[in-house]
Amino acid sequence: MNMSARARIWINRSCKLTILFFIVILIAPYGCDVANRLGAHECKRESDGNLYIGEMCYLSTGDSMVFRLYDAKSGELLAERTYNHPEPKIIWSGGSVIYDTSPSDGIGYVDLPPTRWDRLRARLP
Repeated sequence: MNMSARARIWINRSCKLTILFFIVILIAPYGCDVANRLGAHECKRESDGNLYIGEMCYLSTGDSMVFRLYDAKSGELLAERTYNHPEPKIIWSGGSVIYDTSPSDGIGYVDLPPTRWDRLRARLP
């Protein structure tokens, strides 16, 4: 094998390892988040009266919570959010449901009806 063939092989392997490394770096935190959400406990449900059911559960990490919004008739999960808040509260207001009254990210609510993006994200593990 000449030097340029060895260099191409080395570059090819290096690129594959770099891509694999970045995939692992991106997927590992998501996997930890999935495992954390699966361990939700002490859940409390509250209905808006007819269309939706809101559920708040504690997660195993500190003051972390998960909020889930379900369709009241079918039970389908429509939206899911994780956040940190020591005092869980659901507030049904006109066109949204507020689950975090002091959001650090500026978003502490889900629009009603939930957006397509919310519904898509809710289907992911």
